[in-house]
Amino acid sequence: MSKTLTVEGDLATVDARANITTQGSVTAPSLIVPSGVTKIDKIICSASAEGLADGSAVFFIRIGGSAVKRGEQNIVISAAARIAVQAGSDAAPQMCGLVVIENADIEVNSSDSLSIAAEMAGNDLGTGHIVVTLMFA
Repeated sequence: MSKTLTVEGDLATVDARANITTQGSVTAPSLIVPSGVTKIDKIICSASAEGLADGSAVFFIRIGGSAVKRGEQNIVISAAARIAVQAGSDAAPQMCGLVVIENADIEVNSSDSLSIAAEMAGNDLGTGHIVVTLMFA
């Protein structure tokens, strides 16, 4: 069975690194790589924004810390956009697609610390939210 780590958090503004350090009701989950693993094998993540402003943005994650052997990894995971609604029309729904990266092959040192951060870049679409699950092998 795979060992996993899931974290989530808000992206309060555009072009600002946000450390993702919570897990729902758990405010401080362990960010220590499980013992006996050598790599992050799979990444599952999703991001969206409120859509309170017009524009477009991309979302990316940063996986780093002393556990990552080859330095911080930056991975684009999603994009979002919003166009002003015409009078008499409904706004298009904000989609929140799930991204699965198979065979991520990010080498890690077991029992060392990870840092997981995210950013929304481009236009500020309102508060964003992101969730990231790392599966270790």
